[in-house]
Amino acid sequence: MLAILSIIIGLVFVLLLFSMLTSAIVEVYHAVRASRGNHLKETLEMMLGPGKAEKFLNHVYFKQLSAATKPTSSEKLPVWIDKKTFSSILADILTPEGKTISIQERIDLIENEQLRKVLNFLWRQSGDDVRVFQAKVEHWFDEVMARASEWFIDSTKWRLFFFGTALAVAMNADTVQIYQSLSANANLRDEVVKAAELFVQSGDTSLVRGNTTGQPLDTASAKSTFKKIRVMYDQTVASPLGLGWGQNTPINGYEWLTKVIGWLLTGVAVTLGAPFWLDMLKKLISIKGGASGGGDGGSQSNAAKRDANPPDESVFDIKPSTQDGRTGANESFG
Repeated sequence: MLAILSIIIGLVFVLLLFSMLTSAIVEVYHAVRASRGNHLKETLEMMLGPGKAEKFLNHVYFKQLSAATKPTSSEKLPVWIDKKTFSSILADILTPEGKTISIQERIDLIENEQLRKVLNFLWRQSGDDVRVFQAKVEHWFDEVMARASEWFIDSTKWRLFFFGTALAVAMNADTVQIYQSLSANANLRDEVVKAAELFVQSGDTSLVRGNTTGQPLDTASAKSTFKKIRVMYDQTVASPLGLGWGQNTPINGYEWLTKVIGWLLTGVAVTLGAPFWLDMLKKLISIKGGASGGGDGGSQSNAAKRDANPPDESVFDIKPSTQDGRTGANESFG
């Protein structure tokens, strides 16, 4: 029983490190391609339509957020914006320069039919209350971004599978071979299990990142993280288990088929994400009587806390935009 548990712990530990390695590569890909920033841009274009989206992206406040995101890069797009930032900029771009008109009049001036219908719906739902209208606009933004995030997570899983499988082939790391090596050599199995226990107790667990969650890394940080995990992977499991193309090369069709199946299994495993494998590893080690399962408890997000407190005033209670770009607060269009 203990031997089987040790085999499982060793296998999970290897898949954890390999998932971390693949996630780091995907982070580099996202940073280089500015994937999150472009995804935010596409979502705003879908919500606001081409015309209003262009005004939103060119708004001085949004452009300053973009510039601060990547000061040294030509690709300057923030990876996220707060819902209050969204409602503030939207209110400003819907306000004609030098005119004081009601919210309903501003909505009627919108060229994009879909956006006009959505804001008309939210305005009716608010009962002509400006503060309620702002809250509903922000809730609309949150709901759309939540669904857009789900799509991004799904697309990231496909990238994890692609990069994970390609990396498994390049590094000759297949799940079947890993299992066979751990099953056949008790000393090797104990060595890997000990490394897993030390890893769980170390600060290296901070390198475990969700594949679409948490603060994204810039290109330099993503590459640095990849190098750290690569060294850890090579020293801890790749060398002891004999992973790589220097040995265990298939010599017949059956072995090649087994190898391909092992690569695909590794690719599928990394789509579960490094946090999944870390949680499983902690539970298994706890069962074995080793290091504590531990883990960081979840906490209520700042966004959820802000939702509990309604805004004191509405950003839609503003004066019309002027030539110098300034707006005045606390004056209702009603």
